[in-house]
Amino acid sequence: TLFGLFWSSFVREDMPVRGEQGIELKLYNPNNEEDDISNGDLGEYIEPENSIKGSNDHSVVVETKTEKETPNGEVSGEKRDTWGNKAEFLLASIGLAVGLGNVWRFPYLCQRNGGGAFLIPYVIFMFIEGIPLMLLEFAIGQKMRGTAVRIWKDIHPALFGVGIGCLMVSLLLCMYYVIVIAWCLLYLFISMTKNLPWASEEVCSKNTEYNTLKDTRDYWKNNYTSSALNATFRNNSQAMYMIAKQKVDNFSDCCVIDPPQWYFYTEVLDISTEIEDYGDGLNGKLVGCLILAWVIVYLCVVKGIKSSGKVVYFTATFPYIILIVLLIRGVTLDGARNGLETFITPDWERLKDVKVWKDAATQMFFTLSLAFGALTAFASYMPYNNQCIHDGYTVVIINCATSMFAGVVVFSILGYRELKTGIAASEVGSGPGLAFMAFSDALLNLDVSPLWAILFFIMLILLGIDSEFGTLEAVIGPLMELGTFPKKMRKEVVTAIVAIVLLLVGLGMVAGNGFYIFQIFDDYAAGIALLVIAMFQCIGVAWIYGNERFADDIEDMTGSRPWIGWRICWKYISPIALFLILDVNSVSDEYRTHSVLNYTSSILPRLADLLCGFLLVCLFAAKGQFPRGSIGSSCRKMALFDTVEATQVQSTTTALSA
Repeated sequence: TLFGLFWSSFVREDMPVRGEQGIELKLYNPNNEEDDISNGDLGEYIEPENSIKGSNDHSVVVETKTEKETPNGEVSGEKRDTWGNKAEFLLASIGLAVGLGNVWRFPYLCQRNGGGAFLIPYVIFMFIEGIPLMLLEFAIGQKMRGTAVRIWKDIHPALFGVGIGCLMVSLLLCMYYVIVIAWCLLYLFISMTKNLPWASEEVCSKNTEYNTLKDTRDYWKNNYTSSALNATFRNNSQAMYMIAKQKVDNFSDCCVIDPPQWYFYTEVLDISTEIEDYGDGLNGKLVGCLILAWVIVYLCVVKGIKSSGKVVYFTATFPYIILIVLLIRGVTLDGARNGLETFITPDWERLKDVKVWKDAATQMFFTLSLAFGALTAFASYMPYNNQCIHDGYTVVIINCATSMFAGVVVFSILGYRELKTGIAASEVGSGPGLAFMAFSDALLNLDVSPLWAILFFIMLILLGIDSEFGTLEAVIGPLMELGTFPKKMRKEVVTAIVAIVLLLVGLGMVAGNGFYIFQIFDDYAAGIALLVIAMFQCIGVAWIYGNERFADDIEDMTGSRPWIGWRICWKYISPIALFLILDVNSVSDEYRTHSVLNYTSSILPRLADLLCGFLLVCLFAAKGQFPRGSIGSSCRKMALFDTVEATQVQSTTTALSA
């Protein structure tokens, strides 16, 4: 990946860059006297053949080619895969957007940040951030007909780093996201028993000390209840029973206090006490599940969209069937109303907290899988005249509705748990804390609990696989375009090689200290980088490619011009909102502390922050290679160069402060 970053810095700028649908970027040669920018001559603008006339916002010199020359000099059209029908595209996009975060993060954020009041900032950011960026990615992909790396380089070579950034983040996400699928697969297999193994009776039976205390308690209980003993012995036995009972009730081991949590960390992860401790090495059960997860993902993408387009009919729809079944069961349980009130009761005072708005903005951004490059790649396989704006509305609305739907399902069952156990529905974490601990505990209280557990983890697996193979698609295409593999190598072989390499890297996350490594990836791999990428996407389209030119392209494709509100968002509101979110995330300087069971808290080393900052600097360096005579002169003509440069410097500074 670093090689790709540095390569982008030294790529020859005098060579034309040609897109699949004929977007050819003609660069100015600084050695050519006629194009010498010192005289202020920017060269001659060539109007694209399929562009709408009359637009005066031309900051990029492009020439449209409908055909491509072969090495032999022959002219031929370039074949490109297409979706079988529009349903495949929509299901794939929905499957990519609707992931694990909708089920195990949104309900937690909504409850923690004021219940129903949280929906106000959430909806606001849907209109100023979610929908505009979704429309931008769909439209630019459908227009340019390529992967993120090629598209942004076609718009301008100075934006080549944006495509590389998408590739990097997608690659990192593929490394660790599949680990969650492996956990779900293991839970699916262990749920196929008469009694769920994380139940208190099953977990505590393995603790020798606890069993000894229970036997002692039962012994004295039998003694003092026996009619054969006289009053003195009975009173003494009763006193000993009370002492033994108190020791059992106050047993400090987590296997008694919170059996699902103890089972997840000890039996499933076999976690070590700190990140420097390798523990017992690789976890054999998780290694097997990780291999199985990669085999499933590979089979889904082995033929590209020809295979994934058929798989999404099942992986994108079946989770909704399971959610409906869980909803029907959840709302009919006693105590469901209390859980739902915990979920949606508004706390208007929370709207005064900046953190609530930050959580709403970041959740809206990440839940839609924006800036990974996968949505852009998906849209590039659609016909040129597809109604991409309507598709964007559809995906965003379904994604947000699914988050609300999942929240109702989760908290209705947590309300039932509160009734049965006394554990408040509000006492729930996000991520693994919700799926593998709180919700798993709630499933124990349902009739035929193994059945509901199996359905729940099948749903999580399908949600994860959709997002994983969609992101992997955003990795394979750019790697092949960058020449990482020989051109004659089949895509199936390339996909297999990438999957094997990522599998080997992922083995580090299924060792004794693997969960700590997973947390580092989860906290740092995509957060700040995605915000920066999305911000530069808005700048690249609205300010460099041209906002009105982009609107012309959409009108040419769909027959109607995008709403002026979206154009304002692309040019002003969305970049500013993304920069503010980036700034708020960057100034929050706190150590990541992960307490595991009754072990000593492990503070992740500061080296993780430093490495994150180093990678971000490399990322910005790749983005900042402004070729002389191209973007520099264009931006100076628009009096914008200083603004772009200042934005990069400020972004780098705030990123390093994290």
